[in-house]
Parts: sequence; structure tokens; C-alpha cells
Amino acid sequence: MATATSETGSVEETRTKTPEPPRATEQVHVFEPYRYALPKLGPYFRDVWARRQFATHMASSTLKGQHFDSFFGQFWLVLNPMLLALVYFLLTSVLGGQSGAGTSAMNHFVGLLTGLFAFFYTRNVIQFAASSITGGGKMIINMSFPKMLLPLSTTFTAMLTYFPTLLVYACFYIGVHHSVAVGILWIIPIFIIQTVFSFGLGLLFAAVTLYFRDMSTLLPYVLRIWMYITPVLFSLSYVKSEVAAGKLPHVIEAVYKWDPFSPIINSWNTALVGDGPRPFWKGGTINGHYYAAASYNPQMTELLVGAVVATIALVVGAWYFMSREREFAVRL
Repeated sequence: MATATSETGSVEETRTKTPEPPRATEQVHVFEPYRYALPKLGPYFRDVWARRQFATHMASSTLKGQHFDSFFGQFWLVLNPMLLALVYFLLTSVLGGQSGAGTSAMNHFVGLLTGLFAFFYTRNVIQFAASSITGGGKMIINMSFPKMLLPLSTTFTAMLTYFPTLLVYACFYIGVHHSVAVGILWIIPIFIIQTVFSFGLGLLFAAVTLYFRDMSTLLPYVLRIWMYITPVLFSLSYVKSEVAAGKLPHVIEAVYKWDPFSPIINSWNTALVGDGPRPFWKGGTINGHYYAAASYNPQMTELLVGAVVATIALVVGAWYFMSREREFAVRL
């Protein structure tokens, strides 16, 4: 009986026991192959604009960390390109048999500074941006933010390091040219076009460096070679005069013309040192050819071509960068 009673009680308890709630369906995560696609552009760029102070503060903190806010730090920013300009001055003028004397030599030196300072600005933007993603790995892994802010901050860093060189260049420019015309304001749109062009290439190399780490080692040599085929050491007008005199082959003039950076550099040279066979050219005869006085107004064709090239560089660089942004944390 006791056994039966216990069995009966257990049956009753089973009947009166509250049934357990059904278990929730377990979520199954399916990992699909990654597809390159752009984010929604409106929210993305609004987020970039809302965090713009992050980019500026990061740029200033980077300069402070490298002691560029001190006198000697800024002095080195100016001294480095000036020493390089002096070396190229010796190569192109003294060893090339075109040294000149007095004012002629200073004109040539200021012409070299014009191209070198402008090219150094683009070089710094590209090199700083190329290492921005690989150098900001901890932030990318631990924080959610538009990754475009990192190359944008390095662009601000390059811009801040470029401004002290402009002050030194202004001293040389006034010392040689002895006057400043209204046409010098052309440097404002030229600078904007160059910044857009450089930032676009910086975005492109920032993403490429993440996939090919050796690019950070190869890039300085690529930029150095690029400087030699750009109107930096020799203006386009000088190359044209040498080709017309039969001293240079026509292929060099073609390379100078078809370089995508050539319209921007040539606009700098025109606005500051004049579009002539020599810097600050006042007219005269060279190798039996007469050249009129230099013009200081950039050609609108060159500005438009430079603006188009800068826009293409920005669109291509932004598209490549943003379409692969979601993969940065995995690649790091």
C-alpha cells in the first residue's frame, strides 16, 4: 500500500506541476563572404563632420608629440627642404653650367623652392596618410568611428607642417621679387586643388598599405622618382625652351605635360615665379629664340585640368577607402 500511495502521489504531483516555458530558439550566426560596398554616404559624412574636431586635435597632438610646436622643431621643418633645395641648386645650376651670378642665381634658387615646397606638401600628405590606418590599429579595433578621420587628421598634420615653410619662402620671394602683386592670390585656389588631389591619393594609399605592408617602404622611392618627372627642378617653360633648342628630346616634354601633378605644380610656378624660361623672367633671347616677359596669371586650362584631376583622385581614393573600411579591423 505504501508503495502504491507513493506512486499515486508522484503521479498527482506530475499532473499538477507547472509546465516549463518553451525554450527560446537559439540564434544561429551565418558568416557570409565579405562584399565590398559603400556605406550610406549621408550618415557617414554627417558623422565625419560631427567628429571633425577629433581630426584637428589629433593632428595638433601628433605635432606636439614630435616636438614640432617648439622653435627647433619648426626650424627643422624649414631647414630640411631648404638644404635639399641647396643640393638641387648645386646640381642644376653649378654642375649644369647655368649657375649665373647674383640675382640670376637667387632667382633660380627661389624657383627651386617654389616647386620643392609644393611637392613636399603633397608628399607629406600621402606618406602620413599611408601609415594612418596601420598606425591607428588600437583605435580601429576598440572604437567605432568613420575611419576616414585618420587620414584626414594626417592631412591636417601635413598642412600645419607646411605653413612654416611658406613664411620662410615669403622672405626669399620678397627679397628677390621686391614686390607682391594681386595675382599672387591665385595661390589660394591652387592650394585648395592641391590639397584635394593629395588627400585623394592619401586615402588610396592608406587602404592599399593595409593590404600590402611593403608599400610603406616602397612609397618614399616612388615619390622621389615622381618628383623628377614633375616640373619641380625644372619648369615646364624651361623644358619647352630646351626642347625647342634641340638640347632635350621631345619625350621629356611629353612626360612633363601628361603628368597628372604637372598642372598643379606648373600653376604654382606661374603664379609665383612667372611662366617663362627662367624664374622672374623679364624677357630676352635664349639660344637664338626670343621669349617675352613672364606672365604671372595661371592658365585657366591648367587650373581646370588640375581641378578635374583632383576630383578624380578624391572620388577614386574615397571609393576604394570607404568600400573596404569594414575590413580594416580584420586585416589589422
